[in-house]
Amino acid sequence: MGSDDFPVAFGGSCYDLSRFLKDHPGGVNTLERYKGKSITQAMKMFGHSNSAYHMLGDFKVGEEQGVLTGDVSSNGRIITKEEANRDEKEIAHLEELESRLDWSKPIFCQLRAIASDYDKWVHSAVFRDCRLFANPIMESMTYTQWYLVPTFWIPIIIYLMVTVYAENVNCGDSCGSDSLTSLQYIQHLLSGVLLWTILEYSLHRWVFHFNPGSNLFLIKIHFLIHGIHHKVPFDGLRQVFPPIPAALLATLIYYMLYPFVSYPIIKLIGGLIGYLIYDMIHYYVHHGSPKDGTYLYAMKRYHSNHHFVNHDKAYGISSKIWDHVFKTFVQVKKLSFSLRW
Repeated sequence: MGSDDFPVAFGGSCYDLSRFLKDHPGGVNTLERYKGKSITQAMKMFGHSNSAYHMLGDFKVGEEQGVLTGDVSSNGRIITKEEANRDEKEIAHLEELESRLDWSKPIFCQLRAIASDYDKWVHSAVFRDCRLFANPIMESMTYTQWYLVPTFWIPIIIYLMVTVYAENVNCGDSCGSDSLTSLQYIQHLLSGVLLWTILEYSLHRWVFHFNPGSNLFLIKIHFLIHGIHHKVPFDGLRQVFPPIPAALLATLIYYMLYPFVSYPIIKLIGGLIGYLIYDMIHYYVHHGSPKDGTYLYAMKRYHSNHHFVNHDKAYGISSKIWDHVFKTFVQVKKLSFSLRW
């Protein structure tokens, strides 16, 4: 192995974790001391899900040949309950599910093979490239660079804010009784941001996480809109909402809410601001390196819990408010040290 490799041993096999270091939910610093060593005791000490053991196979490079040293001592402690729940049969079943698919070919047309166990399969993350479609044009439409989102939305938001402000604030007789003060305008914007937080939670919980059962048509819809993100959560090109579909969805939601709210266009602007903040936070908590004690550090750990421990809880991404309201809040394990990515 080269100097940039990160060899570890587990179960008699050798694994190279170099590609995974920055994406490891538990931070880089928890892995650094295990370079060139066995991680058997570490897996026990820190507690890992069945899915984590399954994903380890994506980094296998061969059989251990005595070049790695022994375990870093854990004093025999198991500090989490996940290890006690480790199920060898379940891990073998996850591997059997993956064997039904040919990952060198487009996955979308192969979903029938795992339809009977789709929910289990889609929530068992892998560290692989995932091609959806054979058609290169269709495939390219499934990728979105994160910076395209603010590039698309910020000019639109600024334009709407300026023009709507001019049309509705201190506009005299041209507005009639509907004229707003600057404070009222800001209040409507903030109401729109609040409405977004409700919509964010609702979409994530009841739309993105609907259960398709074993219905192949519904499975394909679910995999396209959110399932692929849970299956390959480290894919940085599939973690923000493509601007054009987002604009269509925003338009649909606007006309649905139009009869029920006052000054809907101002609330739409607030909603777009909330959405932009959400999408940028979502990308950052997957790939950023927030410092302990910051809001984003807490949200990164919270969202990691949603992906790798509690798929049916912790739906909030920009805020935990509605998780508290709907009793899906998760208390993330407190650590005696800071994580670093």
